[in-house]
Amino acid sequence: MKIKTILIALALLAGLSVWFFYFTGKGKSIKKRARLELIGLGIVGTKNEPKTEVADFDFSGRLLDKDGNQVDISQFHGKTLFINVWASWCGPCRIEMPYIQSLYDKVKERGDIEFLMVATDKDFSKSLQFVQTKEFTFPVYHAFEGLNSSMFTKTIPVTIIVNPEGKVVYYLNGTNNFDTDHFRDFLLGVK
Repeated sequence: MKIKTILIALALLAGLSVWFFYFTGKGKSIKKRARLELIGLGIVGTKNEPKTEVADFDFSGRLLDKDGNQVDISQFHGKTLFINVWASWCGPCRIEMPYIQSLYDKVKERGDIEFLMVATDKDFSKSLQFVQTKEFTFPVYHAFEGLNSSMFTKTIPVTIIVNPEGKVVYYLNGTNNFDTDHFRDFLLGVK
């Protein structure tokens, strides 16, 4: 009788665990974060492999910085760019942000790499509030004029790496753990 009660309790616990992890937002979030950690450890690859064909980057347009200043995208020509197109309401964007922050912390002292975290929220204050709440320190910009042809996407997040010559050398639509030795070596080696 005692064994039967224990087995029923374990079956109920297993059923609740399955329900929690597969049918609630929290379970999905834990699953996505675990997958990004496995990517970081090199155990699994990304769902969407990045495109690495070389293409010209469109430096036209302007962004709005956190202080409300308009910034010409062309001013970043000549540097390696890490561009991430995101929104505060985007779950996958929010999940990859800590990895981007960690990468930023490790390479920010170099003068040849610029991070452009381009928010697409209609209300930029929501983007800034999210970044401030999470204590992220990477540079955040708003696509107040919309996205140019190189950054335009129907789905987010999108990450683009542009070399100093203005060529797109990496394009990924989807989440990734960017704080890996492999990706950091790639970013630092972009010429």
